Formats: sequence, C-alpha cells, structure tokens
Amino acid sequence: MSRMKTNTINKRLDEIFQPWNKSDAPGLIVGVASKGQAIYRRGFGLASIEHATANTPQTRMRIGSTSKHFTSLAALLLAEQGKLDIDAAVRTYLPELKGVAGDATLREMMLHTSGLRDPYDLPSLLLHRGYPHMVSDGAGLELSQRFTSKNYEPGERMVYCNNGYHLLSKVVERVSGESLGVFLKKHILDPLNMADTELLPSDLRITPGIATLHLPQPDGSYVRGIYPSAELLGSGGMVSSIDDMLKWLAHLRGEKKVGSKRSWKQMLEKPRYTSGATGDYCLGLTREFYRGVEIIHHAGAVLGGTCQMLTVPEHALDIIIMCNRMDGSAPALALKVIDAVLDKSALEAPNNPLPAKKWKALHGYWYSSRSHRVFGVQAHPQAGNPEPVLALSIHNAVSGVLKKSGNRLAINNPGHGVVELHLPKTLSKNLKTLDFSDSGHRERCVRLPQKVANAQQVFKGLIGRYRYDELDTEVAITLEDGTFYLDLLPIYGKCRFKLEAWSDEVLGGSLVGTSFIPLPANLTLAIERKAGKVTGLWLNNLRTRNLWLERCG
Repeated sequence: MSRMKTNTINKRLDEIFQPWNKSDAPGLIVGVASKGQAIYRRGFGLASIEHATANTPQTRMRIGSTSKHFTSLAALLLAEQGKLDIDAAVRTYLPELKGVAGDATLREMMLHTSGLRDPYDLPSLLLHRGYPHMVSDGAGLELSQRFTSKNYEPGERMVYCNNGYHLLSKVVERVSGESLGVFLKKHILDPLNMADTELLPSDLRITPGIATLHLPQPDGSYVRGIYPSAELLGSGGMVSSIDDMLKWLAHLRGEKKVGSKRSWKQMLEKPRYTSGATGDYCLGLTREFYRGVEIIHHAGAVLGGTCQMLTVPEHALDIIIMCNRMDGSAPALALKVIDAVLDKSALEAPNNPLPAKKWKALHGYWYSSRSHRVFGVQAHPQAGNPEPVLALSIHNAVSGVLKKSGNRLAINNPGHGVVELHLPKTLSKNLKTLDFSDSGHRERCVRLPQKVANAQQVFKGLIGRYRYDELDTEVAITLEDGTFYLDLLPIYGKCRFKLEAWSDEVLGGSLVGTSFIPLPANLTLAIERKAGKVTGLWLNNLRTRNLWLERCG
C-alpha cells in the first residue's frame, strides 16, 4: 500500500475514532494491518480514569469471548496428539457430569449447539437471588451437575453458552495435566511470540499494563467492571495487545505455525443443524459475508469492555479493536474500518436497515405456545440514523436490526445466528400470525394483543411463590404500589423484574432498581395452567430456554 493511500486511510480512521479521543473518559485501542503490515495503531481515551493514564498502542485489555477460539484450538491440539476426541461426550473427560450436562460432545460445546444450561446466566441469578459479587471457584462445574433439563437437544440449534467453553477448559486441563493458562502459553502463544497475551482468570488480580474496565452509570460516572468469578477461563479470560492480536490474525488467515491443516479445517467448518440449515458459527469463529466479502471474526464483551477481532482474508485486511468501556461497540466500529480501508469497487452496496414506520403492520409481540418463544418486531433508535429502524427482540431483549433477505427479514445475532421473519404475501395491520425461523427451525407465532383488558385479573391469579427445583431456590410474583414484579427474594435489598402483561398467557419482564449493567436484564414468562389454575411459569431469556418455575402450595 502506497504512503499516500495509507495517509488517506489514516485520516478516515481518525474521523471514525475521534468521538473516543477524550481526556476525561475511557476509550479504546485500534490496530489495522494490510497484507501483514500495520497501517494504523492508535490509543484513544483513558486506560484508567482513576489514575489519569492514557490508552496507547501498548495497552493491554481483556478480549472477552474472543478467547473462545483459542480454547477450541487447544482442544484440537490435544486431539492431534491422540489424547482426546472432540466428538466424544464431555462426560468422557469429566465423569462427574452424570446428568444431562454430560450428554453434549466437545464439538457441540464449541459450536454452541450443546443445549447446555449456562449456570452463569439466569440459573446463577436465581440461585444467588441477585447478581453475585463473586462466584466461588468450581461453581460452573458443580452447578452443571445439578441440571436435569436442557435448553434444547444437542445439535438442534445454536444458542450462545459460555458454560460449554468453561467445561471445555476443564477438559483441556484434565487431559493435558496443565492449567489452561499454561497450556495456551506453551503450545499457542509462545510459538507465535505473543508475549503480551495471557489467560487472566480474575479481575481481582493486579497485573501490569492492563486497562481498567469501566461500566457507565446513568449520571455519567463510571464504576469498575469486575467479573463475578475468579475462574474466568476459556470462555472469555484472555488479555492481549493490538500488536499480539495482529500477529494472531495474520496467522489465522495465513500460513500456520500452530495447528495442523486438519485442525484448522475443522476450526472453520460451518455446522449443520438438525433442521438441515447451515450456520455461520464455527469452532469459536464466525464466518459470514459483509458487503460481498467474507469476514472471519469473533467479538467479546466483559463487564466494562468490548472487543472485536476480524479479518477479511480475500484482501488480507486484519482489524483488532479493544474498548475499556461497556458502551464501546467494537463490532460496529470494525465494519466501519472495512468501509474506510477497502476500495468501493471491492464492496457491494450496503444492505441498509429498514425504516420502522414503513413496516408498522409487523410491529408487536409474536408468541409460539409450543416453544414459548416470544419475538418482538419494533421501532428502535440507531446511532447516525434520524429515523427509528426496524428491530427484532427475542424474549424482550433487542437482538438485532432487521434487514431484507429475499422474501424474508433477518438478523444475524452473535448469540443465535440467523433468525428470520418470513414475510406474508400481503402486509396488513390485521395480521394474526407470522412465521419465524431460528437455526432453520420454522414455527408459527400468533400476535399478542397490544393491550390486555384483564391485566389486573391475570396478575392477581399469579401472586405467590414459585420454586426452581434444580437449584433449590424460590422466587415470587408480588404486587407493590400497583406494580407487579418477579421478585428474586434477596436476603437484603431488592432484585426484581417489573412485569407487563402481553396477554393472559405471556408476561414481559425488565430488571429495575439497580445502576449496575447486568446480564440478563430482560425475560419473558409463559403461564402454565391446568383446570384454570396456575401451576407454574416457563422462564425464558436470550440464553436460557424453558426454565420451569413450579408454583408452591
């Protein structure tokens, strides 16, 4: 790339990242390479507000779930040595997983098709009656042994599950006889001279050169982001620098020093679900197309930061962006970098978001009584767009901006893959049903009423306690000052979800009364009745499906 072209690109990139160039707020670090040569290395904003330290190209940050494909490669390296089989059930290597958590194969865990419950999602929230300050070591493995239900059958569909990678980490440690951090360093990081990269299982550990994680608060201030576990392993525990990650990206798309050809073929092989549909999420890496060019990538998020690692193999363009603030959208910024660096002739016209007002006939909540799935089609504000765009929510959480795809509207959500809305032949405000597809599984949903005339009646029949048997804990539906809540019954303080009746069968819930930015913050409840009496609730959110809460007494 000529010097003149590099200068032009650098000016475009400076414009993209200028909003993050502040001396009183956290920011990000960016690395861009073309054909193996770094053309852009910058730090923006503060690495630490507390110590007034600036981000620089040498700053290290957490990469969150971008860690996952390193863990997948670690398992494949052990498979190359004949020490494990990635198509064997996880209980082969963790025999204490005698229940349903032991059914999934290692490959299914890497593909997020295991159907495993994630103890760090809703189950942990219910068990601790709120968001825990710290989960004890070994909790993930121990809680997995207590599950008697699954999200779905293994191989059926994709739902993002950090627990699969946590258990995979434990398998690597058992089989290799080394901690995951030592194994990664010895077999992957050191051979590539990635000296700034390591596994850091705890945010409580003081480590040189790492940016502080910042969680924005409603009043404009920040609190320190600390993941509530000292056992953050292969699901999201790594830290790195932009120079190390650019080395890794060049290796990922180029000649391999670590891992056999067979292993890397498996790393990048797209899965096929039981529906027959093919997914984009491979073994810790996503392969999809953006404006006509294939991209390979994986994002990451931690409490107080985000990351995106992306390569465009056809153009040997490598991008790494790491933010030390929760509101930094690294994935969206990486796509802007592609637009700025590649020639217009190399890219197709963008598939722009749809104006929400033109699709009002689809607006509303849509429910399947068979699966208890709830999809929402709604107007959603988008930065840089003067008008609200059409978005899809899943279980009361906005999951992506809908775009046209033939005779369908679709999102490609990192946690669910492609979710499609099948357009009817004619659009009408009187539409009563819509078909949605998730991992190729198509189901018909009915429109829920916009207003529920007997909402108070519905809620009064729900007031009381409900038991979650798997983890031996209870919650309650309560009424306070005219508002109904799902109350997690903490020992002190409050942790509860404000409820809205969407029909006499379905409730939506949103977390209230906390300045912390938690996950999950939204959910739905489907009411189960027998002979007119409420027997329990089916609890769902983005990553937990059909968790049963049985009515007490």
